[in-house]
Amino acid sequence: MKKTNVFTKLIAAALVLCFVTAMFASCGAGETVMSYDGGKHTINEKELSLIMRIKKLDYFCSMLYTSKNDTATFWSTDSGNEEGQTYEQLYKDLVTDQTKAILVEKYLFDELGLTLSQDKLDGYKSSIKTAETNYGGKGAYKQYFGYTASDYYNIYMQMVARSEAVLEALCGEDGEQAVTAEDLENFYQENYVGYQFIVLDMKNKVKRDEEGNRIIATEEDDEGNVEELDYYETEELTEEEKSEKQILADTILAELEAGTKTFEELVAEYSDEYYSVAFPEGQFVLKDGTFINSTITEKVKDLEIGEYTEEAISIDSDNYKYIVKRIELKDEVYNDDAYLELFEGYEDTVKLDKYEGIIETYFDKVTVNEEILSEYTMEDTFLSQYADDYYTQYIYQYYGLSY
Repeated sequence: MKKTNVFTKLIAAALVLCFVTAMFASCGAGETVMSYDGGKHTINEKELSLIMRIKKLDYFCSMLYTSKNDTATFWSTDSGNEEGQTYEQLYKDLVTDQTKAILVEKYLFDELGLTLSQDKLDGYKSSIKTAETNYGGKGAYKQYFGYTASDYYNIYMQMVARSEAVLEALCGEDGEQAVTAEDLENFYQENYVGYQFIVLDMKNKVKRDEEGNRIIATEEDDEGNVEELDYYETEELTEEEKSEKQILADTILAELEAGTKTFEELVAEYSDEYYSVAFPEGQFVLKDGTFINSTITEKVKDLEIGEYTEEAISIDSDNYKYIVKRIELKDEVYNDDAYLELFEGYEDTVKLDKYEGIIETYFDKVTVNEEILSEYTMEDTFLSQYADDYYTQYIYQYYGLSY
């Protein structure tokens, strides 16, 4: 804020006090952006700005974007969603809903008589000191992230802590709306889809033992313990074998068309991919998620139950070919011991989905100052340097390089 010479003038003490108070109010929390229950619980401009900075960093890290993407062109680009929103509209809406949820949680936290433990609050104080030290002091931390360590722990992390407390109070094991067996089944039926798939590695073949079983790759730790991995041992195909394998996908599709073998039998006979063979009854994934990769997801998303891809899907410069079939959901697969690895955390996912549905029922009672909210954009929100650092670290780790 620009300084004036008002401080050097001999004016009444009351006037000085009034001026200073107004100055700190305008540079501090700012005005109320959202309110609930007649203004008893609010989100102010400082809180909104903090949320937007943190979420912008989250989005960029999750999408592996860097500051080079943080341009007017990017934010005005069509995001490709069904509503035809730009990236600005898409992510601003997400932040707005998340901010509404934070406000509702403030209200419910008090309504339910919840508190944060002193140990947790003391932990935040310790974390603030550690963070400031690690980044070279208060000023350095803010320059790097766009907010102080104190703001992060005393404002944002307390928002997170309140959210966790309300979640457990409402939907935890002893909560009034704890997850039921019916909730688990409904979420599964509404949100999951099943596929069987065959993968052909066009450069390598899977090694097999004397009985014809695929050999699972293993690794030995420093103590001599041997652990099985989730892929097979392979060896490079000869030029003749590569030539023969070029027509294998067509052979498999012909057998499917003729009905001489089931898809499951063909998986067992031909697939080079561990998970397709290890789970012969199929893989069961979220409809809105990614199945294997975005290319395959796009190709199989419109398959009806019983249908399979009319031709093999080539990816990675034709090094791999995929044949995928849509199948019916396996009954209560989330409770099947064979699928525990793939459904780890499923109940927590359902709990969170149920909780989010409860929180959203309060949204229509949130009062929003649209004029102030519109002044805040994702494009103009500060982007932490960590986005670039994270991207660099990811690339180095991906290629097995030291950083």
